Amino acid sequence: MTLEPAVRAHLDAMDPTPYIGADLPAVRALLRSDIDRMFTLFGLPGPEVHAIDDYEVPALNGPIPIRLYHPTEQTGLPVHILAHGGGWITGSIDELVADATARHRAVEAGCVVVLVEYRLAPEYPFPQAVYDIIGAAEWVRDNGEWLGVDPAVITLGGASAGANLVAAAVLGAPDLHPAALILEVPALDLTGATSRAALADLGLEAADVPLFTQAQDEFDRACTTYLVDRDHARIPLASPLFATDLAGFPETYILTAELDPLRAEGEEFARRLTAAGVAAHVTRYPGALHGSPILTATWPTARRWHDDILVILGDVHRRSAGRHPGMQRTP
Repeated sequence: MTLEPAVRAHLDAMDPTPYIGADLPAVRALLRSDIDRMFTLFGLPGPEVHAIDDYEVPALNGPIPIRLYHPTEQTGLPVHILAHGGGWITGSIDELVADATARHRAVEAGCVVVLVEYRLAPEYPFPQAVYDIIGAAEWVRDNGEWLGVDPAVITLGGASAGANLVAAAVLGAPDLHPAALILEVPALDLTGATSRAALADLGLEAADVPLFTQAQDEFDRACTTYLVDRDHARIPLASPLFATDLAGFPETYILTAELDPLRAEGEEFARRLTAAGVAAHVTRYPGALHGSPILTATWPTARRWHDDILVILGDVHRRSAGRHPGMQRTP
C-alpha cells in the first residue's frame, strides 16, 4: 500500500539519529522536543479556554499532578479524563499536542478536560501508572462539587499507552463507573503476539517493512521496561485483552489506524466487549499510521478523527445528562 502524501511527509520529517546511544532522560527530552516540533508542523493549535488549573492529587505511593481545562465559567459540566501516550516510559501533559487536545475537547465538546501526569517506567513500573489514573479519576469524582464539575458524567480517554491505562483502570477500579471509554490506537496485548501477527496483514510496500518492524521492536522494548517481568504481560491489568470478564465496562469507542499493527488488538477487544454485552464501537481510519492522528492541520483523515471524538463526547454527554441530572448549571 502506498502511503498518502501527508502521512509520508510526517514520516519524512522524523529523524531518529539523535536518539542513538542516548540514555533514557536524554531520550525523554529529545522526544518532548521532537513531538512539539512535529505538532507545530502538522497539528491544529487549540483554542483559548476560560481557565487552566493545576492540582496535586493523592494516588498510590504519593501525589501526582493533574491539569484541568475549563472551557467557560459554567459549572456542572461533564468531565473528560485524558491519558497521554508515550509507551509508558515517555510523554507528559506539558507536550503541545496534549495541551491542544485538551483545549479542543474542552471548548468544542463543552466539558472540563483533565490531563493526568501519571508516573513513568522504569522509575515507576507496572502497575503504578494504572493506579495513578485511578487515583486521579477518584479524586475528580469525589471532589466534583468543589471543582464545579458533574461527577456523575465522567469519560475516560487515552491514546496508545494512555488507552491501555484507562482500560486497565476500569478493570482495577470497578466502582469508577465512567459514562464511556474512548480508546485511540490502544495497546491492549503487551505480549506483542497480536501486533506481530498483524504486521503481515498490513499490505505494506517492501521499502516500508523495516520501518514497521523497527517500530514493533521499540514497542516490545517499551513493554519490557514498563513491566520489568515479561510474565506480567498476560495479567489483565497490564493487557486488558486478556481479561476474562468485560461485562463491567462502560460503552466503549475504539479508534484504530489501518496501517497500525495495534489495530488488530483494538478491534479484537471490541469484539470481546460486544460478546460480553457491552456497547462497543470501532472506527478504522484508512491510510492512517499509529501516529497519524497528530496530522490535524495537514491531513483530512486526521481532522475527521479529531472531529469524530468531539461528536462522541457530545453524544455521550447529552445521553448521560438525561440519566444523571448532576449539579445545577448556572444560566
